[in-house]
Amino acid sequence: MSNQTLHPKTLEEHRQYLYDIVRLKLFFLHLYLTEKEPGADFSHTIRQKVDIYRKTEANPGPHTPTELFFDAPAWKNMEDEAERIFKSYSTNSDSARQKFEDEAFPVFKDSIDLRCERDFLDNSVLANYQCGSLKHEDAVNEDGWLGFHMANAVRPHSFYDDPLYLPRCFRALLRVAEVKYHAKEIFTHSWLNDTKRWQAQFPAVWMENMSEASENVNWTYGWWGQFISARGVLQKKNADYLREHHDFPCKPRLSHCPVNLMKEHIFNILGE
Repeated sequence: MSNQTLHPKTLEEHRQYLYDIVRLKLFFLHLYLTEKEPGADFSHTIRQKVDIYRKTEANPGPHTPTELFFDAPAWKNMEDEAERIFKSYSTNSDSARQKFEDEAFPVFKDSIDLRCERDFLDNSVLANYQCGSLKHEDAVNEDGWLGFHMANAVRPHSFYDDPLYLPRCFRALLRVAEVKYHAKEIFTHSWLNDTKRWQAQFPAVWMENMSEASENVNWTYGWWGQFISARGVLQKKNADYLREHHDFPCKPRLSHCPVNLMKEHIFNILGE
C-alpha cells in the first residue's frame, strides 16, 4: 500500500460528490435526449441511462436496491418536474444544456440531502465482495465461465497502489472459481477493460479475447464507475472529458480468460 497519508472522505465531501455526479448525469441526460437519441422517451432515459433515483430519498433501499419505486410520488413528482424543465430547453446547444442542468438540479437537491448521510454510511455494496475488491457471480454461465465484478475495497487508496493487492484478490477468486464452481474461465464486462492499468493485470489472452466497446449506455457502475475517484469523490478529469467531448473517456468491454492461464499468471507474480 502507498505510504502517502490519505484521509477517508467526509460526509460533506460525500454530499458534494452526490451533487457533482447528479449534475453530470443531468448534463448527460440532456445530451442523450438532444444529440445521442433525439426524441427518446424522457422517463425511460432518466431511469435507465443515468442513476439519479438511487441517490435520492425516493430510494428507501440501499445503494443498489432490489425494488425500484419509480411510480411513487416521491420520485415521480421530481421526474415530471425535470421533464417539464427539459421541454423548455430541448434544443441541442450548450446554453440549453447548462440551463437545464442548473434548473433541474434543485428539483433533486433536497431529496439528495435527505438521503446523504444514509448513503454515506451504506457499506452494503462491499459487504457482498468475497475476494477483497472482487466479487464473483453465484453460478457459471452456459459456457462454464464465472463472471466477476470490481469495487474499491481499500478506499481512500487505489487498488493499484499496492502492486500485489489485485493479484491476491484474483488468487482468492480463482480458488473459488476452480474448487466451488469448476469454472473453465473468468470474465467481466466493465469500463475498466478499456484502461491500460487494468489490462496489465492479466495475461496476453485477456487482450486477445477483448470485445469491441459497448455503446449502449446504462445507469450501472460498469459505465459510471469511471467518474468516481479512489477516495469516492468525483473523478474530475473524466467528468471534464464527458462535458468537453460529449462522450465517455472509457467504454465497457467484455473479456475472458481460462482459469489455468490466469492461475499461472498470478503464480508468476506472487510466487506462491
